[in-house]
Amino acid sequence: MKKNLLKIPQQVLNRINAFAADDVVVAVVKRINASDVGNYRALGVTLSGEQLTLPSPFIPPIEAGRYSRANVEGKEVTRKDLPMVTKTFSWESPNWGDWSNGSHTHYNTREVYQRDFIPPKEVELSLTLLEQREGPQFVVRFAVDQVLSKQAPDFDADLLYNLNILQENLGAADVFESTATLAQYLDTVRVDWEILPVGNVDEVVRRMLRGKRPVSEASRDTMKERLNIMARFRPTAFIAGTNGFLRYFGAQFGDNLVAFENLSYGNALYLMYEDWEELSRRSRIDLLKGPRDGFDRIEHRDGWEQRLETLLDERR
Repeated sequence: MKKNLLKIPQQVLNRINAFAADDVVVAVVKRINASDVGNYRALGVTLSGEQLTLPSPFIPPIEAGRYSRANVEGKEVTRKDLPMVTKTFSWESPNWGDWSNGSHTHYNTREVYQRDFIPPKEVELSLTLLEQREGPQFVVRFAVDQVLSKQAPDFDADLLYNLNILQENLGAADVFESTATLAQYLDTVRVDWEILPVGNVDEVVRRMLRGKRPVSEASRDTMKERLNIMARFRPTAFIAGTNGFLRYFGAQFGDNLVAFENLSYGNALYLMYEDWEELSRRSRIDLLKGPRDGFDRIEHRDGWEQRLETLLDERR
């Protein structure tokens, strides 16, 4: 695991101060010899003869480090600077040790520190072959697929975050002026939604995947499994992202009650309580931003279906 950057390196700040443009991309260019390609296998880089194959933009593996993990799972920050609050916790247990016999809910109330949940950004890495030389040797650009504006209030925090994504996955990081505008970038990450009527799940999955990038059979089976479970709780509609690839899919249970799954990293379901029209206008990076009480995150562990049912019953 690569060592994280605790602050923005001075040489990076010097480069940014010299940029004429406001838009910045975190990227690094590497020369890769044929004998070194195996070092990048975890990032999907392969070599066949003298042909280098690079993956489509992807979310870096969570094993790379704490920033890469937070990029997928988010993280919680304990606010010991704030007063403690009274909170009631609930969890499901199977009756007589067997879920087939039904379940019952336990409750426990205690004083706890307030916590802030920093949602996953799910920024992606984009790899581009710039040049191939004799040897063979390849010049590859590794970039965090997000344009940062120097005028944005969160610029320093987002810059350090993206630098660490590269640092963890490549052991190096740099910055370049962007040739694309911030508006153009936002257009590529905007999530639009297709509302699908409740019906046969196999047909719903076919419609969700129509026109999208191909997915594996295992991912298709996961979609069917999760949608069949949601169908048990009487949704008003199924929903899917429509921006060329299927990242979010799920079900709508009311105007302000939507359950999202993530096809790329299906470790959790998000039950959102925000205004649907506002939610649908957000980019995918901003989708999960908001107050802590705006959603619940349900990890796919034993009993997660019962947890979802309990929360739906409470919110309906």
